[in-house]
Amino acid sequence: MTSSETESREATAGGQKRTRRGGVARRIAGVVAGVAVAAAAVYAHTFTLPYEQRGSALTIKGTAGELVETKLFSAKVTSVVAAHAVETKGTTGQDTEVETSNLFLVADVTATTPKRPMQFGRLQPPVLLTADGRRYQATDKVDESLTLFNKVIQPGLWSRGALVFEIPEDALPGLRLVLIPPQGGLVVDTFIPEAEIDLGLSEAAAARLVSQAERVHSLVGKS
Repeated sequence: MTSSETESREATAGGQKRTRRGGVARRIAGVVAGVAVAAAAVYAHTFTLPYEQRGSALTIKGTAGELVETKLFSAKVTSVVAAHAVETKGTTGQDTEVETSNLFLVADVTATTPKRPMQFGRLQPPVLLTADGRRYQATDKVDESLTLFNKVIQPGLWSRGALVFEIPEDALPGLRLVLIPPQGGLVVDTFIPEAEIDLGLSEAAAARLVSQAERVHSLVGKS
């Protein structure tokens, strides 16, 4: 074998070794990247907890008619009514009545913020929390332009709007409204303050609310 052939074989072998080393390095890098992505997903999941697992110290509690203040916003429930139907806007803009097989509960809410504008939305929506832990989101049967969802809450100014829920009569006693400020990004901050407002519905008060339920509650002209 000539010296040139020997050098050629050594060069080929060295290239194969470098190729194998490069392939191994790429596989290791891929594994490390995969582990990092999985760890990030687990980390993010730890910051996305259901309401029941959030720290109670982060929930500012109050009662209807009382101003409940958090570091991000302040809110007050000024009235609560029940109705068998709600007058809202239809898909073509005309006034229309929508009904429910349960009850519509309409909470009138005023809110302000100390520093930055904010807007309650569907991603972390206000909910009704029952005495036994059931949660109800606002109904989608009414036009959101007539509700608190349509209001941009400005610093130093008070915005007013209704939140409308469908709820069975047996869920009324002990009912609380939980107002959750909006959040952005992929990771939900569990240290963000919430306002939990007791609607003052004892067994007797809930029975009165049902007996006095309006046939139709109009949202039109009140936005």
